[in-house]
Amino acid sequence: MEFSWSAIQSIQSLETSRAGRFQPEWRPILLGYFGLTPGMRVLEVGCGPGTLAPYLAAGVNPGTVTAVDLDKEFIQYAEDKAHREGHTGIRYLVANAYHLPFADGLFDAAVSYTGIGILQQPRQAIREMVRVVRPGGSIAVAEAVTGQTGILFKGVDALGRQESYPGAHQYWELKDRLHHALAQKPLGLGDPDWPPEAIWGLMAEEGVINLRINAWGYVDADDDSRHPSRMARIRDNGARELELVRLVRSDPQWKNIFQVKEWDELVRLIEARQNWLVDHAAFDWEAGLSIVMAGTQGL
Repeated sequence: MEFSWSAIQSIQSLETSRAGRFQPEWRPILLGYFGLTPGMRVLEVGCGPGTLAPYLAAGVNPGTVTAVDLDKEFIQYAEDKAHREGHTGIRYLVANAYHLPFADGLFDAAVSYTGIGILQQPRQAIREMVRVVRPGGSIAVAEAVTGQTGILFKGVDALGRQESYPGAHQYWELKDRLHHALAQKPLGLGDPDWPPEAIWGLMAEEGVINLRINAWGYVDADDDSRHPSRMARIRDNGARELELVRLVRSDPQWKNIFQVKEWDELVRLIEARQNWLVDHAAFDWEAGLSIVMAGTQGL
C-alpha cells in the first residue's frame, strides 16, 4: 500500500506550506521550466490539495489541466476549493500514478511537483507519464532536494544551539531523539535506489529526451510578502511542528519514543520557542530548494 501524505500532515497545513512557493512573479519561470505554453492539455500527477493546478490552468489557458492524486481527501479538498474560488479549466480525479486512466498520447504535457519522489515505484509512474503524453510533448518532474527530510532547512535549525529561552537545550535534545527514532522507522517514502535528485535518470531510461535541469527555490524570511506579519509565519511554523508531534504521538509504532511527560514537555517547549522567536528575527527563516527535471517525449 502506498503512503498517504494526508496521514501525517493536515490538508490545511500542507496547503499553507505549499502556497507560498508559487508567488505570481515566479509562476511564469516555473511554467517555462515545465515547458508549458497556452493551449496545452496538461496532466498533473500527485496534485495533493490542488495548490499548483490553478496556476497551471491560468498559464495554459485556453488549454486544460487534469490533476490526479490517489488520496481522496486531497481531491475532495481541491474540488471544493476550485468551486469556492471559481477556478476553471481544471478537472480533478482520484487516480493511481502507476495506472493512469487515460489513453496513450492524450496530453501535450505531464508534470509533477514533489509527487514522484515519495513513491515506492517511481519508474512505473514515470513510465505512465510518458505513455499518456504525445510524442514531442513535455514531461517535467520537480523534486525537493534540501534538508534532513528532503523538504527544507531552517535558520532556527542551523542556529538552534544558540537559542537562549528556558528549556532550549532540552527542546533540541528531545527533537534530536525524535528525528533519530523516525529515521530508524522510515515512513515508506520513495525508492532508495532512485532518490528525488536522481529521477532524471529514470526519465531518460523511460523515453524522455532533451533533458534539462533547473533549480527552483524559495526563502521564507522576515520581509516575505506571503505573510502579513512575522507572528503569522511563526504561528504557521509552530502549528506544523505541533501537528507532526500530535500525529507521531498517536501512532502505535512511534508513541513509545518518549514517556508521556516527555511528550507533554516537548509540546510546551515548542510553544515557548515560538514566543521566543518573536523577538529574535535572525533565527526565524527557512528555505527550500527543488530541482526541475524536464524534457520531451521521445518514443
